[in-house]
Amino acid sequence: MARTRPAPPPPIPVRLGGVARYDNMPARGPLGLRRWFWKKGVQIDAHLSFAMLEWWEAVIVALIVLPITALFWYSAFTYFPAHVRYISKRFSYYVFEDENVDAFARFRAYVAECLNVLWLSLRGAAAGAAPSAVTGSHGEL
Repeated sequence: MARTRPAPPPPIPVRLGGVARYDNMPARGPLGLRRWFWKKGVQIDAHLSFAMLEWWEAVIVALIVLPITALFWYSAFTYFPAHVRYISKRFSYYVFEDENVDAFARFRAYVAECLNVLWLSLRGAAAGAAPSAVTGSHGEL
């Protein structure tokens, strides 16, 4: 006689704030693309410990963190390119002894040369491998 599993206990409703929640039921969220955003929100809440905060505490944290993050990205897009140009001039001065040398152009030329050598070696290896496969390892038929 086959054994059957006992039925799971029914969910126990818990009243919080006048809304019935089932704590022993897994939350699945909405369907479609909204579900993906909902899952990411739950992951962020759990990862950053927002789940333990009250709603007003989470709002205060967001009001502090979001402007600081926005200022960081603004400064990164505004000032970082000028800083990279300055650093590249200093690099050119110390390496090439001339501040007006375009270090990026030299680097691009070096990378292009390396890729060209690699391409030619791969193409030569492929072209050299084809006749030996047809004629055999010793070059005879």
